[in-house]
Amino acid sequence: MKKTLILLSLVLGSMTAHADIKENLMNLFRNYAKTHQTTTAKQSEPLKLSKQKQDSIVNSITGLYSTGKISADSVVSLALYHKTGSPEVTERCLKAVASENNLRSVTELGALYALTPKFKSKASEGVKLLQAAANAGDKEANAYLGVYYYNHNDFKKAKAYLDKCKPLDSGIGNTALGGIYLQGRGVKTDIPKAREYFHQAALQGYPRGTSLYGHNLRATGGGPVNYPEAFFWLYIAGDLGDDTARATLGRQLNGESFGEGEAAEDGELALFWISTVNSMQNMKNDPLYKEGFLPGLKTKEAAAEKGDDWARFYLGSMNFNGDYLNQNYAQAIHYYEPIARDAKLPRTILALVNSRLAYMYKNGKGTKADSTKAARYAKAAAQYGSIGGYKMTEHID
Repeated sequence: MKKTLILLSLVLGSMTAHADIKENLMNLFRNYAKTHQTTTAKQSEPLKLSKQKQDSIVNSITGLYSTGKISADSVVSLALYHKTGSPEVTERCLKAVASENNLRSVTELGALYALTPKFKSKASEGVKLLQAAANAGDKEANAYLGVYYYNHNDFKKAKAYLDKCKPLDSGIGNTALGGIYLQGRGVKTDIPKAREYFHQAALQGYPRGTSLYGHNLRATGGGPVNYPEAFFWLYIAGDLGDDTARATLGRQLNGESFGEGEAAEDGELALFWISTVNSMQNMKNDPLYKEGFLPGLKTKEAAAEKGDDWARFYLGSMNFNGDYLNQNYAQAIHYYEPIARDAKLPRTILALVNSRLAYMYKNGKGTKADSTKAARYAKAAAQYGSIGGYKMTEHID
């Protein structure tokens, strides 16, 4: 119940119209560095998987890699999916490809050790791995080092590492810099600048930064209030797995990386939904909906038809999920297929899009069932790190 009340307080704080932006975002920003994948309260405690179960997961992932069905980068993405449920599985998968000089795996292994309480005894080893990866040119490693020193209240060193990422192409790095300027940690508080960094994190498909950007756009004090764009980015953040964003828009909690899981079935979460103001019915009375969703819909439809992949993703997801539009799988395919073909959006989004296309073609949703297309999209999804695509790929010869 305590975890539920914490989540409730975060969400209710974010729903206050025209609230002071610093207080609003500070509540959402706290603990950003502790969460690489956003999860529900139900998933917040690591699962105690048996050694046999751990072996099964690791052998499945590394087996797909050894047979060439997925890349080393996909092993890293799938390893990170298991980070909350079983850090041990994550460690073993990362070590499997780190031994083959995959730089991303070295960075993520260093981050696992340096930033995860479970591996507190290996924190110094993690810092060394991150420094080695940073010296090899990995900007994400600099971002993680910035987060590490931020957590240890060395804000000068934190910003120095984060500044090394510029031009910053790290979602967590941009989110961290946004937090530094939001909270005035070692720098003068600059909320508009924090918004800029959160925007960059959103463009890189980082769920927490995307959520913070959406919340920033709907609150006074950080720049012009823009409800249509706030709704747009909060919806995308929710689809990428950020449950604070999902709750803000009155959607069910999901708790799975890339939004592929079942809605959590938990007594505390059920009570949460009964007690929160964020039901879909009440959401329709909120300015975020009245001044955001409805006015922005036609704009995004026009942008999608002109080739805007972000607008396509937004509309494809709404048609797939049936949250605000009637569920329409054919329309979802219409919007998703160009995204999969262009492959210009961040990996997190491409993972989700290809996984959903595989699901629709496999099950004949909105189209005639086509096992060949389903297999192609599933393999692509697995390569981008989709757990759904990975599970389907296990059954593809």
